[in-house]
Amino acid sequence: MNIQEPPRGQNRSFLAKSTGSRPGDESELVSAKILTWGAGLLLAYFGVRLIFFALSISPAVPPDEVSHAGLCKVFSKVLLLPDNSPATYEFGLVTNIPWLYYWIMGKLLHLNFLGISDLVFCRLLNIPLAFGTIYFIRQTLLLLTKDRLAQLLLVVLLTNTAMFSLLSASVSYDNLANLLSAMAIYYLLAFFRERSAPRLAATVLCQLAGCLCKITFLPLVLTLNLLLLLHEARNLRLIPAALKNCIRGATTLTWLTAAAMLVALGLNFQLHGGNYLRFETLNPSMTDVVSSQAAMEHRLDARGLIFNQYKEGKISYMEAVIMAGEIRHPGDKADTFYLLMNYEKMKSNPRLWMTPWAYSVVWLENMVGSSLGIKSHLIMTKEGGELIPLYVVMALALLGFIVRWRPRESGWLPLQAAFIITLYAGYFMHEINYESYLNYGAPGLTLYGRYLFPVIGPSAVLFCCYLPQLFRAKVLCYILTLSTTLLLVSYDFPWFLMHATPEWFSWLPR
Repeated sequence: MNIQEPPRGQNRSFLAKSTGSRPGDESELVSAKILTWGAGLLLAYFGVRLIFFALSISPAVPPDEVSHAGLCKVFSKVLLLPDNSPATYEFGLVTNIPWLYYWIMGKLLHLNFLGISDLVFCRLLNIPLAFGTIYFIRQTLLLLTKDRLAQLLLVVLLTNTAMFSLLSASVSYDNLANLLSAMAIYYLLAFFRERSAPRLAATVLCQLAGCLCKITFLPLVLTLNLLLLLHEARNLRLIPAALKNCIRGATTLTWLTAAAMLVALGLNFQLHGGNYLRFETLNPSMTDVVSSQAAMEHRLDARGLIFNQYKEGKISYMEAVIMAGEIRHPGDKADTFYLLMNYEKMKSNPRLWMTPWAYSVVWLENMVGSSLGIKSHLIMTKEGGELIPLYVVMALALLGFIVRWRPRESGWLPLQAAFIITLYAGYFMHEINYESYLNYGAPGLTLYGRYLFPVIGPSAVLFCCYLPQLFRAKVLCYILTLSTTLLLVSYDFPWFLMHATPEWFSWLPR
C-alpha cells in the first residue's frame, strides 16, 4: 500500500540535532553499554516495585479496584458474557459496558494454581501490560530519534511516574487501555513514516480493541482518525487502487487480519451502536439498564443517583444525607457527603463557580499533581512548591520543542504527536471534566492524572526528545538530563515511602 513517499527529511535521524554532534560522535558523549545497563536496571527496579505494590497495597487503595476485581471474577464464571443479577449489582453493570479487559482477566483467572488470592493473581497479570506499554512508547521514540540518552530518559520518566506505577500493579482496565493506546499511536505514526499497510491495519485493530476496553478510548480514536484523515487528504483518491493491490497480493495473514477487523468492528457496533439505539447514549448509566433500587447497590451509581435526585429536588437534603450514610464503601460515602455539602455552598454563593479559563488552571495542577503523585481512594498528590520543579522541566521541554523542532530535519511526526496530545487533553478537559464540574460543583471530582495516560506515550516521547535539545553544550545537556532523572526518581518510590501511612498497606485475603 505505497500511497505516497515519505516527506523530505522524514527518515533522517535528528540525533545530531539532539546532542549537538554527529551520529558517529555518540561514543564520545556516553557509553552505549552504560546506558543500556542503566535502562535495564531501571526496568528491573520498576518490576520489583510493582511486585511490592501488588503484594502489599490494601485493596481499598487503588481506583475502583474492588469493582474491577469483582467483575473479573463474574466474567470468569461464564464462557461468553454474563448478565446483570443481584449478585453483580455491587460491582456495577456487567452488560452494556466495554468488556474486553474483564473477559480476558476472567479467563486467565482459571490459571491461578499458585495458591494466592485471585486479587493478587490479577494484579500480577497486570504488570506485563505496563511493560508492554513502555515497550511501544519506546518504539514510538525510535521513530523520532535513536539517541540512547533520550531512550534512557524515557525509561526514567515512565518508570518513575507515581500514579502509573501504582496503577500498573492494580486490577484496572486502564492498564489494557494504556497498552492499546500506546500501540495504536505507535502503529499510526509508523504508518506515516513507512507507508505500510500492515501498520495501518495494526492501528485500526488496536483502536477497535481499545473501544471494547474503556469508553473514554473513543475520544482517542476520534483524535487518531482525524489526524489520519488530515494526513491522507491528498491520497484519498488512491485508496480504491491501494485496496485492489492489497487483495491481489493477499496472504493468509492478510485475510486473517481482515477477518479480525470485521469481527472487532461488529462487536463495537453491537456494544456502542446497541447502547445508542436503546438508551440514546454511548455510555448508559446503571439506572438506564436496571432499576434505581438495584443501582443503589453499586457505590458509584449510588453516589450519582443520590446527588442528582437531591439536585433535581426529588429528595430533601436530609433525605440525601441519610441515603448517603447507607453506602458501604467509606470513600464513596465520604465523597457523597462532601458533594451534598459543597453543592449547598455553591448554591448560596454563585460567584464561586469557575469560568473555563479558571478551571483550566486547576485542571493542569490536578493533572500534574495526580500523575506524578497518587490520587485514588487515598490521596498522595504533589501540591504547591512540590510542583514547581516539575513545571520548570516541563516548560524547558516545551521551549526545546519550540526552539529546536524543524520539519526539514525531523519530519512532521513531532507535530503529529503534539496534535494527539492537545486534541485529546483539550476534549477531555472541556467535554468531560468541566461538564462534570458544572454538574457537581466539585472541581476535583473527576480530575485524575491517569485519565490522560492514553496519551502518556506521545507526551513522554516529546519530553525526552526535546528537553536535552534545549542546550547545545554537551555539559549542559547532561546536567539537565541528570537533574531531571534525580528529580523524577526521588519523586516516585522514595517520596511514596516517606508519605505512606499504615492504612495504605494490608494483608490481602485469599
